[in-house]
Formats: sequence, C-alpha cells, structure tokens
Amino acid sequence: MISVDGYLQAVQRNLAGMDATIREDILRELRSHLSDSVQANGGDVSVAIANLGDAAAVGRRYRDLYGYGVAYRAVFAVVAGLLAVLTVPVLFVGEAGLFPYLLSAIFLGAVLMFLIWTSLAAGNRAGLLAGGVALVGRVAGLGTAFLVNRDASLVTPEGLTLFVLVSVLFVFVGWIPGKARQAWRRPGAEL
Repeated sequence: MISVDGYLQAVQRNLAGMDATIREDILRELRSHLSDSVQANGGDVSVAIANLGDAAAVGRRYRDLYGYGVAYRAVFAVVAGLLAVLTVPVLFVGEAGLFPYLLSAIFLGAVLMFLIWTSLAAGNRAGLLAGGVALVGRVAGLGTAFLVNRDASLVTPEGLTLFVLVSVLFVFVGWIPGKARQAWRRPGAEL
C-alpha cells in the first residue's frame, strides 16, 4: 500500500522541469484533494489514490498543461542554436567536397529532430523559441564564416536562397508539431 507522501513523490518525479512554484502548487493541491478524499471515504488512502490514477500519468498530464519551466526552455533553445551553427558547411576545414556537406547534413538532421522533440515534449511555444534561436545560430554561423574568410567566395545566390529557406524552416519545424499535438490531443480527464 502506497502512502500519500509516496504517491506525491512519484507525481513530483514526473513534474521535473517545471517551474518550482507551479510544481509546489500542484503538489499542495493534490495533497489537499487526497486529504479530502480520504476523509470522505472513511480513511481509505488506497481508494483515494486509486481515484486520482497513476502517479506518472497525473504528473505527465500536469506537465502537458503547464509545460516546462523557463530554465528548461532556455536550455532547449541554446542547444538548438549551437547545433544550428554546426549546420553551416563552410565552418569545417577541408576542401569543398563531400565531407563538410555530409557533416552539415548530419547536423541539419539532428537540429530538425531536436526541434520536433522539443515542440512535442515542451510545447509549441518552446519549440518556436528553439526554432528561432536555431535560425539565429545558423545565420551567426554563416556570418562568422564570412568574417573568417573575407576573401573567399563562399555563397552562390542559389545557395543563399536555400540557406535562408532551410533557416526559416527551423521556426516552422519548432512550432508545428507541438501545435498539431495540441490540436489533435484526445480530450482527457480534467485534473
């Protein structure tokens, strides 16, 4: 038999990444609800806990409702921006050939997967922020390449157009999956 404190600790583990004040409010509300439920059913803690449901599911639902905290969203954005810098093939030493472009494509795939994951896990606003920072990181990477190689001809007009389109795509890839998940989510039990 699980205790109220044990159940709340299990819920708290699934609230990781949320703002501390929101997390504490949720736990305080759940404790109050469990206390009222235990009193209403004659003191049976297991029935009160069973009525709330699985602690992991309850925690995930609250995280879906309130999202990750500012610190986590900032980390997601910074990671996206750093990965995006590495998508600029001219940053790699070597002759223009398969190596820098292949490595750039690998990092491009990593950024796109990370943005999709961020949007689905942290919500479309966090994904949009990460996509915007990825766009800035990619442009900063190209700007750095221009500054380092001032005498070299690095970009063709077609290449620059493709570069801009892919960079703008980061913003949409960061936003759309979370928005779609939000729109297609089956209505669940309200907490």
